[in-house]
Amino acid sequence: MKSLVVVLGVLSLMAMACAQSDKSRQPNQSEIESKRRPGGGSGDTSSISQVTGLSANASGPTEISLKWNRVPNATSYWIYRDKYVPAIIQNTNYADKSVSPGTTYTYAIAAVVNGTRGPKSSSVKVTTPR
Repeated sequence: MKSLVVVLGVLSLMAMACAQSDKSRQPNQSEIESKRRPGGGSGDTSSISQVTGLSANASGPTEISLKWNRVPNATSYWIYRDKYVPAIIQNTNYADKSVSPGTTYTYAIAAVVNGTRGPKSSSVKVTTPR
């Protein structure tokens, strides 16, 4: 009986921690989460310029820095890491700090113009040092 009470106590603490983590999400986290799956999009993407000049450098074992050229009239950029979208940002540079040492990642960027996501850029690969 005592172990059951301990287990229930631990489970309730975990549930409270999960509820608290939802409250600390960044303001646009819901938008990012709803758009994490690549593909789809609305409207004609052929009129949106493809992002060019993408470069990626490992700034250290747990950080990769990305830079690319601005797309005219872009309001945001989707960062693709492999098949995942870790961020949607407004700048033309990004520091990915959620990477692991000694791992190879593939990145691409897509611009959003007038609410429509354009084509992905050519991809670049980068490996973090150990």
